[in-house]
Amino acid sequence: MTEQQANDVYDLLVTIGGAYEPDRQSFVYAHVKDSYPCTEWRFSGYLGFGGKYRSGRNSVDCYREDETAKRLAIIEELNSELSELNV
Repeated sequence: MTEQQANDVYDLLVTIGGAYEPDRQSFVYAHVKDSYPCTEWRFSGYLGFGGKYRSGRNSVDCYREDETAKRLAIIEELNSELSELNV
């Protein structure tokens, strides 16, 4: 993942998923510069504590026990937008 791609993903996590903007630098570092590949990122936001971005699938999900109709709609929208990115 490039730095631009990581920022594009995080833009969606913030605007649609309610991720915390100040965590952007850590997200970008973990996905671009860290020597250990980051396969999942717990961004929480509107998806609760279990809200995760999974880089291997370029998708988000949350704990099943935290699923609500509103959260499932957010997941669907986020995954649709993520699928449009060239990641």
